[in-house]
Amino acid sequence: MASYDDGYGSQPRMQLALPPLTEWVKKLMIANAGIFLALFLLGFFSLGAQNAVIDFLGINPGMWRSFIPAIWQPVTYAFLHDTQGLGHLLYNMLGLFFFGTMLESMIGGRRFIFFYLTAAVVGALLQLGFMLAIGRDTATIGASGAVMGLIVAAATLQPHAQVLFIFIPLKLWVMASILVAIDVFPLLLELQRGLPPGRIAHMVHIGGAAYGFLAVKRRWIWKDPIAVIERRRAVADTERRISDDARIDQLLAKISREGLGSLSRSEKTFLNKRSARKK
Repeated sequence: MASYDDGYGSQPRMQLALPPLTEWVKKLMIANAGIFLALFLLGFFSLGAQNAVIDFLGINPGMWRSFIPAIWQPVTYAFLHDTQGLGHLLYNMLGLFFFGTMLESMIGGRRFIFFYLTAAVVGALLQLGFMLAIGRDTATIGASGAVMGLIVAAATLQPHAQVLFIFIPLKLWVMASILVAIDVFPLLLELQRGLPPGRIAHMVHIGGAAYGFLAVKRRWIWKDPIAVIERRRAVADTERRISDDARIDQLLAKISREGLGSLSRSEKTFLNKRSARKK
């Protein structure tokens, strides 16, 4: 739900609109909904089994105190949601739908999914460190950290885009600032008064939001790690090819001077492999 400039210099016009569903947003929404349903059905038959899954896949500080840390949890927690109601899942999926589609259309699918998962991990690590510091072992679940990263990144890229926030038209940077403040101020009050953390994992949200802002400002969001790996692999293949060609020239010169019998077994094997590869 946003306003769009018509491209001819007139004032933006407010209109209700559903953005087209992008590839990775669709996959993430299906994954989250499917896991929610599976977890709900598991809890219907066995609450103990459901809690065991949450403790194993959510951010569980107790498991990080063990000899082998649960390194999968900073990713898996973002696909679990509270099954006692639809609110937790619905809020995150709405944020993913509106702001994820906006961001994916701007930066592309591969950059988007890398950004989304990284925002989730950053939020998880901040929450984990906080919970370990205060000695709490409550498991944390939900995609809120990643979604906050999407919202803040979108607001940093398009700060003056108009959105409807609780049916009030606001600029995107204003809405993002309000959402961040909703997390920062309660957390400061909890710390100031020495209160135990509530049900809302403010640190996860703050971590995701901070990463979203920095990823845009530091231009990390435009980096495609898969493309970087592919480029490095291509460079390595080219260098290896050049090195192999140089060695072939040396061996052919050796054969010309001393005959085929002068080659060692390893040199013959190398030439045979190169010959077979070219075929």
